[in-house]
Amino acid sequence: MENAGPIPLNSIENLNSLDAAVTLTVNGLINERPALGDLHGELTMNGPRSKVAVSGSLLGEIAAQIGGSLVGLFTPRTVDLYKMPDGAYVVVNGLFTFCVKPQAAKAIAILDEVSPQRLLQMLTGSDAAYGRLVGETTLNGRLVKHYIIDGEAFLAHARASSDPHLRTFAAGLWSAQDANLYVDVAGNYPVAFSGGYSGAFDPLKFKGLFEVQIALTGVNANNPVSLPPSCDEPINL
Repeated sequence: MENAGPIPLNSIENLNSLDAAVTLTVNGLINERPALGDLHGELTMNGPRSKVAVSGSLLGEIAAQIGGSLVGLFTPRTVDLYKMPDGAYVVVNGLFTFCVKPQAAKAIAILDEVSPQRLLQMLTGSDAAYGRLVGETTLNGRLVKHYIIDGEAFLAHARASSDPHLRTFAAGLWSAQDANLYVDVAGNYPVAFSGGYSGAFDPLKFKGLFEVQIALTGVNANNPVSLPPSCDEPINL
């Protein structure tokens, strides 16, 4: 894309409370096995408390990486990651519900990597958001600016980024399509993103084609986040 320049926008890191959703659609291999399906994440964040509820046809592929043999016996309906002032909790909802309190940060890394907040911050960060303005439009009743992020420029800048998560993500990619980015006119923060990629996405142990769709569904709504009763006596792993 000619004349692709840095897209001016504010990071959602400056928002104290938000709700967001992400959908990952994949077609390729997970752990060298054919995989075609999706993952869906719903985020509620309020200050130091947050919850990400993960569901979708590929949930079974990642659940065992979190709960090991506890999860390997069945495919859960949803897996919820809570980040609270005293640490992280993972709630597995399936044939029965149980709560795990991981002792190692790497146990929840996969859920962190597919959260709407992490993906939106990474894919629209100042190190990678290069493209052009299409114009203003209305999205879900909100006045927004529509930008096209240039895929080739994204790859070039992301691979040299100061953000280690973005650098690692870009290093595994073979190509990136041009992406659609919508930015709130009043707050100048990203509210929607859609893009397609080919390559490896390490959190899922995936190689192939995948699409990412992210939407900011609420800002400063201050929706409460609290642990369910199953976490009154969590399993320590």
